[in-house]
Amino acid sequence: MRLLLFILTLSSFFSSSQIYSIDDHNINFSDDASVSDFYQNTYYNSYDSINVSWNIISSTMPPTWDYSICFPMCNPIGISSGNLIFNPNTQNYLNCHFYPANTPGTGIIKMEITTNNNFIDTVIWTGTATSSLSLDEYNSFNKRKLILITDIMGRETDIKYNIPLIFRYDDGKIERRIVLK
Repeated sequence: MRLLLFILTLSSFFSSSQIYSIDDHNINFSDDASVSDFYQNTYYNSYDSINVSWNIISSTMPPTWDYSICFPMCNPIGISSGNLIFNPNTQNYLNCHFYPANTPGTGIIKMEITTNNNFIDTVIWTGTATSSLSLDEYNSFNKRKLILITDIMGRETDIKYNIPLIFRYDDGKIERRIVLK
């Protein structure tokens, strides 16, 4: 009986109820730079009545870009902090929009979330806006000339089938290939 009482007492020290969770702390996403905005969301789940404050602690992005935060309602561009009260058993939308302004690049937003003035979490959005190239543009960048073919011993050779060869190009690229027959 004493052992059971000891185990129950000991386990009470190690158990604590969780009052919230965040689905994802690191969010990576991408889209084309020509879109007006792109975004990715996660959720802040509250299991009890809680007070939440949030603040953008770091914003690194190309100079023409903007961002906005939705937590849980969408804020205008430029709002970088807020205070909220969440009811128990709610799932709250947490989102970051990037506005790339036709500029390829990568933006990183770091948000610090403080729950009940006690628990601190950091959520990081990393968004990449890519430049779409047409096939003709891509091919114009990849016009390189083959300058040398060698075998794996470094001896110059012509194309031989079914053995490893090393192809050297004028732009410095080196490829290892097996040409199949």
